[in-house]
Amino acid sequence: MADKPARALVIYGDGLMPLVHTHIHKLASLGSCGFLALREAENEDARVLRELCQLFDMPYPKLSERFMGMRALLCTIGFPVANIDDLASELLKWLGFQDGKVTETSEYDLVFVHVLLNVLVGDILQIAQSAPQISSRLHLSLILSYGSISEESNDLAKLYPKQCYTMKEGDIRNHHPMLIAQWQDAITRRDRAQAFEFEEFQKNGGSLSILAERFIYEIAFKLWKAPKYGA
Repeated sequence: MADKPARALVIYGDGLMPLVHTHIHKLASLGSCGFLALREAENEDARVLRELCQLFDMPYPKLSERFMGMRALLCTIGFPVANIDDLASELLKWLGFQDGKVTETSEYDLVFVHVLLNVLVGDILQIAQSAPQISSRLHLSLILSYGSISEESNDLAKLYPKQCYTMKEGDIRNHHPMLIAQWQDAITRRDRAQAFEFEEFQKNGGSLSILAERFIYEIAFKLWKAPKYGA
């Protein structure tokens, strides 16, 4: 159990699940891996917006009202940094992680990045793992989705056994969920998954599956901004 609240960095790649690389596999091998189940969408335009909205459980009240004044930032294309080499450091700085240390206060509690870069994941892991003060307080989540997909696209990407949430909420799709790996040194469980792949998570992941719209509640708990979801 952590003795201080974490600060969370979430990296979300829409439709980029097939494009995984070395650093992404490394994060999977370090962290706790599982799935975020999604609701069906009517078309591609609706899918893009709906999947992002599910991660924040919109359109409910803003995060600061739900989670004890949580300060959150959503980043998409167009970062205020000179080049990609500065991006990892800039993201961590917003969370109060700088020069291998943790500041008492930070500009944000949660930074959500709507992009995926293999180099970015590698840079963040390198910075965090070389600084124990940072790695024990940084809660890093990497989420990848399949994008536009149909149930017939790949029979291997189906969730089983049937989860209890499908009985209460009937519009949950049982195939091609978001894949998620989470890591916080000495805090998150380290499961047996060694690669960021559906079959590997299904066989060796430790986090099973939850609804995508409950993800933000789990993050808020890690930041000491909400009680444990389901408790």
